[in-house]
Amino acid sequence: MRLRVLGILGTLLLAIVAIVSAMLLQSVSRDATAEVQLNRLSALNRFVQLAAHADLANDMSLLQLEMDTYSDLYGEGLLINLGQRQLVSGSIDPADPEVAGTVRNSELNLGLVQIPPIDPLSDATAFLSQPFGNSAQVLGSVTMQVNLETARAKVLEKSSLLWLVVISIGAGLLLLADRLTFWVLRPVHRLNDAVNDIARHQAPVLLEEQGPPELRRLSRSLGSMARTMAESLKQQQELIAETSHQLRNPVAALRLRVDLLKMRMGDQADPVGVHAVENELHRVETLLDGVMRLASAEHRLAEQNAGESLPETAVHGQQVDVGQTLAEEVERQSEVARQRGNQLVLDGSATSGQTAMVWCNGFDLQQMLAELLENAFKYAPGSKIVLGLRLNPGTASIQIQDHGAGMNAAELANAGERFWRAERVRHSPGTGLGLAIVDRLARANAGELTLESAPGEGLKATISLPLHGSKPEVPDES
Repeated sequence: MRLRVLGILGTLLLAIVAIVSAMLLQSVSRDATAEVQLNRLSALNRFVQLAAHADLANDMSLLQLEMDTYSDLYGEGLLINLGQRQLVSGSIDPADPEVAGTVRNSELNLGLVQIPPIDPLSDATAFLSQPFGNSAQVLGSVTMQVNLETARAKVLEKSSLLWLVVISIGAGLLLLADRLTFWVLRPVHRLNDAVNDIARHQAPVLLEEQGPPELRRLSRSLGSMARTMAESLKQQQELIAETSHQLRNPVAALRLRVDLLKMRMGDQADPVGVHAVENELHRVETLLDGVMRLASAEHRLAEQNAGESLPETAVHGQQVDVGQTLAEEVERQSEVARQRGNQLVLDGSATSGQTAMVWCNGFDLQQMLAELLENAFKYAPGSKIVLGLRLNPGTASIQIQDHGAGMNAAELANAGERFWRAERVRHSPGTGLGLAIVDRLARANAGELTLESAPGEGLKATISLPLHGSKPEVPDES
């Protein structure tokens, strides 16, 4: 933005400098031309008087002497026509078409007393011509070839000095424009950085008030908005967490009452009704658990994004052996998989070779694996589920591949949203929070969750985490 503003200001300054320079250069040329013209017209009139006097006295020797002396002194040619007589001095050529045309005009009583504006870069010749005679006829004319070299040198010298002054002034104005642009745009850049920080950290940012009064007011308004937004987000998180926590007690009490009611009613209890109530209670409990886990994960992520002052163990997590964690998770979940008709397999390359240590909270990693395996059991029943590990430069990728129905592109785009479920599985139990929880926990541990699938080919979920020895960077909150 600064370059664009400077480009516009520089163009305007260049145009102004060019206009002012042209006007000043014209003034210098005009003054030099007027000075030369005044001097030469004075000399031209003198030779007109001498020529008229020589014509009356019928003695051209003195006139020729004066002409030669003038040409030697000033380096300018003279051509005087007196009837049939023609006197020449200096380098003027009577046969030159321009000279001949000037002489013919003089014979028609059309004098030439104007010198064109002096151009320091031109080498054109200038002529002055003055006819003389009586009221009835033109008796003769004096034509002068004006030497403009000295005048051109003076104009060039003054023009060069003028250009130097103008360029210096232009450079000074451009530097002033640069400083002014920096003064105006620096707060704008700081505001832009502050907005990015607010979007990334979801926390208020202390803004230093700089620049014009309008930008100072904008900084104050933005700071106030950031504080209000951060307070609102904090209240929302606290409300969700407290509400979920407070709902646990009534739900637990309802389950206890249902159990007591079953015991008291014995065989008189309606099995279908009691089962429906228990299912609804289980769904509410599952939903509350999911909301609590998601709220905790998002709170962790918000703290992580704003956690430049947190200790390193909070920012970077712990050093976890991924291979060992995968092996333990397969051992823990194998019986559950067998009961649901799935075959849970650990890729041999995940535990062989060099130990893969990553930056991650160990409990978070177990929770992410559990959520992804639960999804695989639920939506890919009876299929083979493979856990694998791939090492990349700086990261370790944990892969969970099922062989179920998979997802299309539209479903993949929405899979990480809260409470989203594909249309074809809405009838099955679930909250739509599992992938959202995994996504937030992965980002809270400087990692990333990616999903790949094609309809009918199953879903592959990949958790990428920073390897120990590489500096983890927390992704921006979007």
